Amino acid sequence: MLTNLQLYLAIGLPTIAVLASMTVSLVQISAIREDIREVRSDIKLLTGKVYELMAQKG
Repeated sequence: MLTNLQLYLAIGLPTIAVLASMTVSLVQISAIREDIREVRSDIKLLTGKVYELMAQKG
């Protein structure tokens, strides 16, 4: 027979683990999105520089 403490541990610990892993996943996803935004802005900057160089040559 389970005591109350054992029941709380059996339910609570896995719940805490799942919530913690979900939180970490959300943080990782937001960091990846930020990295993608930085890469896109760098590509736009490089594209603009290429257009400037081509305009100067033409």
